[in-house]
Amino acid sequence: MDQPTNFETPPRAAFFWYLTSNSLSMAAMSLQGLLITWILVGLLEESASVYGESRALINAAPLIILLIGGFAGDRFDARRLLFWLSLLTAFVPLLLIVGMSNLNVWMVVAFGSGTAILTSLADPARQSVINRVSRLDMQRSIALVAIVPSLVGIGAMSLGSLLESFGLVLVLLILAGFYGLAAIAVLGLPELPPLRKERIDVVEGFRNVLSVPIIRNLFGMNFVSAIFNAGAYMVVMPYILMDQYAGGTLPVGDATLMTAMFIAFTIGSTGSTIVLYWLMPFKHPGKIFISLQLFRVLVISGILLKPSPWLFLMFVTMWGINMGVNSTLVRSTLQEMAPPSHRSKVLAFYLFTFTLSSILAALILGYIVEWLGALNALLPGIVISIGLYLYGRYWSGYWEFTSPSVR
Repeated sequence: MDQPTNFETPPRAAFFWYLTSNSLSMAAMSLQGLLITWILVGLLEESASVYGESRALINAAPLIILLIGGFAGDRFDARRLLFWLSLLTAFVPLLLIVGMSNLNVWMVVAFGSGTAILTSLADPARQSVINRVSRLDMQRSIALVAIVPSLVGIGAMSLGSLLESFGLVLVLLILAGFYGLAAIAVLGLPELPPLRKERIDVVEGFRNVLSVPIIRNLFGMNFVSAIFNAGAYMVVMPYILMDQYAGGTLPVGDATLMTAMFIAFTIGSTGSTIVLYWLMPFKHPGKIFISLQLFRVLVISGILLKPSPWLFLMFVTMWGINMGVNSTLVRSTLQEMAPPSHRSKVLAFYLFTFTLSSILAALILGYIVEWLGALNALLPGIVISIGLYLYGRYWSGYWEFTSPSVR
């Protein structure tokens, strides 16, 4: 490996400051995701197709930027890069406040796109330095990076209940504060210069990594899954909530109900990752990932039965459990197998495929909701999950994969 020895044992405080900055960024992104959904669906009452198109535009903005961010993460000091990008992101919510009197779809798209572009420039570097700031094995490091920011994100999303009583301006100010504090926390990291000073061939780096069958298959399975599963949660579930449960028997406002759904999902994903942390490292993480494709079929089927509101939230929590375990295992496998000199680019490509899938999900599922109804838009996810299980079990090679974290 070409990693210098002075990065083998990071300072003890490095991982603390990394988790602090990452948690504050996650809190901001979690709150922002809720804000965008509430503004488009709850306040502006846009149709599912307009909502899907808006989400697609927001997600399209960082596509190429992600790859640039991957190159920058391997070429520049990651600490400086993360500080300046986090600081710039803090100003985007303030710009939306300035134009609040004329709030419309395009302003929301510009707001979401601005933060998405800056975040996508920072994300590859943020993810790639985990190996350089943590003293734990990679599986547990990835688990903690999922657990701690998600717990903070739950607290941030609870601020969504302030929307109906205090309005958007206060919540947007809090959002800007999260991004600003994330920038300050980055200053606690040690300097993180690039691992190689010479010019890196970006195309050759991707070609070398994608030649590894398991990495290539993980990219493919995660891409397909995200369209009709992660995408279904973000695009379809808000409309199921508003169609089936808004204005119902629960003594809460619609914004609070939507906040509860987002929190239920995050509790599931975070809780499952906490359990994973204590069970890690796994010798064969692929067996868990592939088996959970069938568990997701049961979760989606339960939602299709139109359960009571509380049971609905329980199924949402179970969906979060599924997503939390799957995303943690995929991330840790990619982090383990990517060569250090190309790690930022590998993770940038991972984020690129995930973002591309969210664009397709927003466009496809938004129209399916309008044509066939919100509940019917979940049906493709069942078929996709069964297909992913069969492919993963018999042809991907991930079922037999042995993690290098197990010594």
